[in-house]
Amino acid sequence: MKVTIQCFAQLARAAGANDHVRELAEGATAQDALREFAESTTAEARALLFTEAGELQPTILLFLDDEPLLWSKPRAASDGSSLFVATPIAGG
Repeated sequence: MKVTIQCFAQLARAAGANDHVRELAEGATAQDALREFAESTTAEARALLFTEAGELQPTILLFLDDEPLLWSKPRAASDGSSLFVATPIAGG
């Protein structure tokens, strides 16, 4: 199944694009999709997503098909799902 990882702000810049389509096995979770994306992207993008210990950065917000997603509660993705990854932004 295909899942689109949608990046925003500095994550999109670090990863080289806003949208990244991943082919995953049936039954894969949104968390699986993000881990697979992190393994295949740049070191800079990976560092924005995960700590050195492999934990999701506490400032990351996730939405699966427009619904908030808690990292600690795996949720199945489906073919055509979108996982929106929001990193912190600053401005003034």
